[in-house]
Amino acid sequence: MPEGTAAAASPARPASISIVGALRFLVTDRFGLLLLVWGLIAFAARPAFLAAHDGAMGWPYENIRAAFPPIALAHVGSVIQWASFTGLVALAVIGHVRYAAAMGADAFADAGLRFRIAAGYAALLALGYVAFLWAPVSVFTTITHDSFIFFDSTYRIANGLAPSSDFPTALGAATMYLPAWAAILSGGYGGSVEMASVWVAFGLGIACAVIGASRMPLAFTAALVGVVFLVTVPGAMLDHWGGESQTLIDGETEVLADSLTYAMFYNRWGWAALIPLFMALAPRQDRTDGPGIPEIAAFAVVLTFLFWLKLTYFAAGVAAAVLYAFSNPRPVRTLAWGAGLTAIMTVGIGLMIGNLVAYINDVLFAAKVSGGRAESLLGLIRKNMQDILFAAAPLGVLAAIGRFTWRDGVAGAFIVGMCLFIINQNGQLENMSGLIVLAAYGAVRVIQEDGSHRIARIAASGAFAMLALAAILDRGMVLIDQSYAILREEGRPAAPWAREKALRNVYIPERESLFNRTINKSGTAEERLHNLWLFGQLGRKQELRQGEYMETLMAGVDDLRTVMKPGETVTTLDMTNPFPFLMNVRPPQGSWLTLHKNRTISEEMHPAPETMFNDTDHVMIAKMSMVQSTADLLRDIYGEWLDANYGERVDTLYWTRWSHRKPALRGATGPATQAALIP
Repeated sequence: MPEGTAAAASPARPASISIVGALRFLVTDRFGLLLLVWGLIAFAARPAFLAAHDGAMGWPYENIRAAFPPIALAHVGSVIQWASFTGLVALAVIGHVRYAAAMGADAFADAGLRFRIAAGYAALLALGYVAFLWAPVSVFTTITHDSFIFFDSTYRIANGLAPSSDFPTALGAATMYLPAWAAILSGGYGGSVEMASVWVAFGLGIACAVIGASRMPLAFTAALVGVVFLVTVPGAMLDHWGGESQTLIDGETEVLADSLTYAMFYNRWGWAALIPLFMALAPRQDRTDGPGIPEIAAFAVVLTFLFWLKLTYFAAGVAAAVLYAFSNPRPVRTLAWGAGLTAIMTVGIGLMIGNLVAYINDVLFAAKVSGGRAESLLGLIRKNMQDILFAAAPLGVLAAIGRFTWRDGVAGAFIVGMCLFIINQNGQLENMSGLIVLAAYGAVRVIQEDGSHRIARIAASGAFAMLALAAILDRGMVLIDQSYAILREEGRPAAPWAREKALRNVYIPERESLFNRTINKSGTAEERLHNLWLFGQLGRKQELRQGEYMETLMAGVDDLRTVMKPGETVTTLDMTNPFPFLMNVRPPQGSWLTLHKNRTISEEMHPAPETMFNDTDHVMIAKMSMVQSTADLLRDIYGEWLDANYGERVDTLYWTRWSHRKPALRGATGPATQAALIP
């Protein structure tokens, strides 16, 4: 009888033996023990602590609440949530290492296998985050007004308006449509930007897997996939901003060390998207062959995403595409395929949205206002010198072994130059996430040199590993802040603004307002501003506390509800226009999505008032703005015109309101009120 037949005829192992074997593995093998511990944390401790936090009755929930005060329970629960997520990723990494050790040097020789494993990391990070960390909740501890820009855009899109076509904005459609789709799926604004960020991180992780499969060791690609995820998803700005602030919880001061915001999240998406594009500058392992169509297509998809995200990053991506093409064999073929695919996808999306020309016009308008932010390039270099030198260390190793070429110099200078360009154009001063690819590039070049000494390979790889580990740990710890902030805020009594349905599951921890105290001690407007500044030095991240900003919004809502009729619109001459989404009223057409002095509008360059207010029944301008310079500029530009063209002007404590556009000067009547889809 053939051996195969005998094997097929052999009896199956009893289930009891398999179970015993699995249990023996869990308690005797270190990997199995780690798996067991992680399972207990993720599927026993985590549900129990979250249920206790939610007020579940019975054992063990009441015992947990008795053992931990609310704030301590939030702390412990957030760490358990984080451990559930990071434990899953750690198990995957340990399994990866053990497999490589068992299979030897050729374990990942196949490019297809390298792609599948790297793509698996991208999927694991996305699924693990959604399973263990994501909640339909958002917490803002800084730049709340900026975050509301994207609630406003979501509301406009949900009510049938298209970016640039119906409301001017220099931001790309991806910045607005992805959070809007997430909000529609989840049923509210809370957690919408977070979910959209997971989608973006997963897509960019796949791009890293495609490009890294033919160019980098699997461990390098996996690390960069992790960095992409952690640049994209955590809800904190890339650099520390604003310092600490404080709030009162149960009569005790709680320091809000977590700097959570979704302001300018598109910049984090842009930085993450540059990582796979910079990865493509590393030489292919098979240098005789040009890049394949899948790699070119991945490059084109990321470029298309950047076009519809923000054109600053797209410009850097196009420059990377040109260098990428001429760094490989058959550059003309690469450029033709890449440019063709990018153009097809870009125009196709523009035709679906119907705003390609309008978007470009908005960008050109904003470009006449905005520009470079730093006083000098030398100042940026000096401020970031340490990061640049550390990222360039592997190239230094390459030069030390005598293998540094002019191509390496061009690639290294390009990555540094593009990083400086991005932070200059976007008002940043430091924290250039793309520099990590410079270290990866240098380490790959050292490894690919057949004659390089083992010490050189260790030194170059170690420099990259340290840089990647620093980024992963720093951004990874933010996930604890997010989880803690959610649990902390859910356990507090409702804030005054919780009355608004739009802010369901949206929390602003800084609740205290010093406005009344400031006003009582101030005899004039000048004294009020001065005293507000003095109070602002006491434990706050911005000139206005987030609670003070929310107080002004609630006062504005109360005032508007006394005069607004069904179908009427309101425009805010401030950084953002929060009233339509807060009040569930028809959003205005023609009103800019965001107004910012010398970024989107200036004294010399601004929309004509007939265009800005064509569809506006009520105009609000803040007396206490989060960006006072913008409010002051807009009052100077449009104040006299509003006085002349609106029938009523009302000054309240925090706002000036113009109402009832004079009929003879009113434009075409807008559509009837539409039912808002969000929330």
